[in-house]
Amino acid sequence: MLGGGLLLIVLALVAVLLPVLLFPSTGPDPLPPPPTSHADEHVSAAPTPRETEASEAISASPERIDAQTPADSGEVAAPEAAVAAGPLPPIVERRRVHGGRPAPQSNTEPGLPKAARDDEWDRSPEARQRAVETFGGTVRTETAVEAGLAWLAAHQSPDGTWDRFHFKRQCPPDDVCSGAALERTGQDLKAGVSGLALLAFLGAGYTDGDGPYQDVVSAAVAALLKLQEPHGGFSRQPASAGYNDALATLALAEYFALTQEPRVVEPLRRAVARLVGSQQTLGGWDYLPTPNTGRNDSSITAWMVQALHSCAAAGIEVPPRTLVRAALHFTRAAGEDGRVWYADSGEGFQLDRDLRPVHQYGLAMLAAGLMCEQMLGWRLVGSAPLRQRSVLLGEPPSASKLRLKTASLRHSEYYWYYGTLAMFQRGGDDWASWNARLRDTLLPLQNREKNAHGDKRHQYGSWPPYGQGWGMAGLVGGCVYSTAICTLTLETYYRHTPAFLRDEVHFAADDWRSYLAGCRPRERREVVACLRQLRVEIAEPVLVDLLDDDDRRIALSAAEALARLDSPVGIPVIEELITTLPAWEQVRLKQLLQRGQAVLALPPAEGHVRLYDPATGLATLDLPRSYVGMNVSIERDGLIVARMRVIQRFTGRTVVVAETVENIGPSAPQAGDQALGR
Repeated sequence: MLGGGLLLIVLALVAVLLPVLLFPSTGPDPLPPPPTSHADEHVSAAPTPRETEASEAISASPERIDAQTPADSGEVAAPEAAVAAGPLPPIVERRRVHGGRPAPQSNTEPGLPKAARDDEWDRSPEARQRAVETFGGTVRTETAVEAGLAWLAAHQSPDGTWDRFHFKRQCPPDDVCSGAALERTGQDLKAGVSGLALLAFLGAGYTDGDGPYQDVVSAAVAALLKLQEPHGGFSRQPASAGYNDALATLALAEYFALTQEPRVVEPLRRAVARLVGSQQTLGGWDYLPTPNTGRNDSSITAWMVQALHSCAAAGIEVPPRTLVRAALHFTRAAGEDGRVWYADSGEGFQLDRDLRPVHQYGLAMLAAGLMCEQMLGWRLVGSAPLRQRSVLLGEPPSASKLRLKTASLRHSEYYWYYGTLAMFQRGGDDWASWNARLRDTLLPLQNREKNAHGDKRHQYGSWPPYGQGWGMAGLVGGCVYSTAICTLTLETYYRHTPAFLRDEVHFAADDWRSYLAGCRPRERREVVACLRQLRVEIAEPVLVDLLDDDDRRIALSAAEALARLDSPVGIPVIEELITTLPAWEQVRLKQLLQRGQAVLALPPAEGHVRLYDPATGLATLDLPRSYVGMNVSIERDGLIVARMRVIQRFTGRTVVVAETVENIGPSAPQAGDQALGR
């Protein structure tokens, strides 16, 4: 017992120290270079409950080494992200986010959620400088951010909110700004617009304890807390609740992550409960804060996903089932061509004369869908993200396209915001190309007007609500909206961590298993369609389970998905059912059979044991070319000491988790033992 306890202590210490040694990007050290092969090579898996039974080291140990991501059809490697040509001048007026307050990791007050990782939310001058230099920002983009924030600060209402109609009341009488909202005048969008404006300040690392806008942030946070209703929402009128609830929750989540302010914890928990309770059966959200409208709106859903993702990243508990259902929404909403529909009922949807559904599509929805997919665990090199990425690369930011009459091709600040987030997650040449066009397009649109004396006009720093007839978002949100979202877009360099560097997933394989437990056949088919796009650590264990599904069509779909992940464990299912299918389907399945048989014909996979926990029988192995279900012999000095089975592998890594099937030798497996997979 003493020896086992000592081993667990050692393993726990390894779990704490190993990431520090392997990931020098955390804290004040420089960011690592972007990956040079697969874009998602540096994404790690969230440990499942089964993994954590072994020890914390089991889930923390996978190394960022040679990729073993399966080469799915059509997948390509992403090249390196662009880095600025030279160091930028120091950014002035940048102060530490955590100055004067405990850093997040020091949060030990009872009743508070688990603290957010400090490096995930480090927007200090040094961290921002590194990010700007690394990811392609410039002095001009930072100057534009500061000008945008100055305009927003000057037009904040005395009560701490931002008024999309009457912000000009804050202007001097002889220099009144233009760009007031013109539509949806009867709807109260104060919480949503104010949340968006507050996010712009938080994105720059400015809080109520640090930076030049402490009073602005303090008043805005207080205003949002005052606007929150007892039920957790932020809207008195249900017709506008979707955007209000999502944006206010997102802003408070980022504020909490940066400050660890205890007074917002309970409001955030109530806000999360509100969002969870208003999710539709099919996984999306609607304008109305009830789960039974039957309308799934991809635009509102995208903001909800951001809000819940930020809450989870900040340490506020979010039910994984909610994120699973959101992932299923975007699987339903995305077509074979990558387009994402706006809604499946009401506004943005209609039936033709033959009662066939006619959805409304647009570039903004496609970009929002791609951003959410990558946030929810899609493989960056999956077939759907690659199709969507191609569309975005063909439609880079263009000022001339702001005024197109064809809605499906029209550009907007909304499209640029989501397109920027989506391409930033991808990195490489995709991001370099998009970012160059973004800077060239967005910066000249910012108001830089001065009077005859050379003084800045009051409109200086704002972005006008451009578009064909201003576009819906411009008409509804006015200049406050357009300035806030353009400022947020230019903060992408340091407000977000690219997907290829992020090591966090907010649901795991066991969460999908839990969801499947109550699913009908149609719903299980939708799950398979989604899983085939997700990271291998999430999808593969669940797909293996589904090989035993009573509905053999579902089992066959799971076997096909596994074959595309270079896993041969579904071959028996394909062989069982192939002769029952039409000839054209047999052709496709024969190709997958050949692919699986080629994997089986390879020489045994060779590797070694990295860590072993005798209490649970779980181990981490360094084993290239493995797959879930592979049988592994553990050998020492030519003798077999144990037999194991792989239960999880990780995207872009050769480290896998295995469970003991049988102990054979007189002693247990140990680090360094040879592992042979057959």
